[in-house]
Amino acid sequence: MSREGIDKSHQAWLDAMKANDAQALGRLVTEDAVLMHPNQPAVVGRAAVIDWFAGVVKQARTTGVGVPQREVIVAGDWAIERGSFTWKVAPTAGGAPTEDRGNFLAIYQRQTDGAWRVTRNIWNSTLPAPAVA
Repeated sequence: MSREGIDKSHQAWLDAMKANDAQALGRLVTEDAVLMHPNQPAVVGRAAVIDWFAGVVKQARTTGVGVPQREVIVAGDWAIERGSFTWKVAPTAGGAPTEDRGNFLAIYQRQTDGAWRVTRNIWNSTLPAPAVA
């Protein structure tokens, strides 16, 4: 039963990304959520997560997202999800679409209403870093 709730939240996360819906993504995180993404300071709190993803959407629209590898470990009201991802985006100002690939680690916490929400999320790209001139 617990795994089903996590799978449902995971799918809702992917759906929110595909829909470029910052509000929907915000409903999937805890009030004190922390997102740790590459090359930027951590994003702390639900409102900040919504603002961050809304900012991403202004720059580039998600055109595809996938999770080719995923494992979940559940321990009581906590769960750890680890896997790999692909994220395809198209710049809103035009230009060539890009794709990132990488790894992620998410920690879920079961809420008093039984819903599983992401409380911590970190990801990194596995693509080579751009060359420094």
